[in-house]
Amino acid sequence: MTTDLIPSLRTQIDDLDAQIIALVEQRARLSKQVQQQRIAGGGLRLELGRERDILATYAGALGEPGTALADAVLRTCRGAL
Repeated sequence: MTTDLIPSLRTQIDDLDAQIIALVEQRARLSKQVQQQRIAGGGLRLELGRERDILATYAGALGEPGTALADAVLRTCRGAL
């Protein structure tokens, strides 16, 4: 088995990680805007039903680890409860 491809594969992974980070940052900005709009409209900062839907979407696509990933994304984007 050759390991010649490992550096190239790792570079691709690093590129994907950079894209994921940029997307999470974009999601966090949008989430903040949604929260501000909800509060300005007299609502709560969070909508737990929406968060349950997001958790279910990730779990449906990625299995049990998807739930943990979704939870991390939600916590990162919405801030502390």
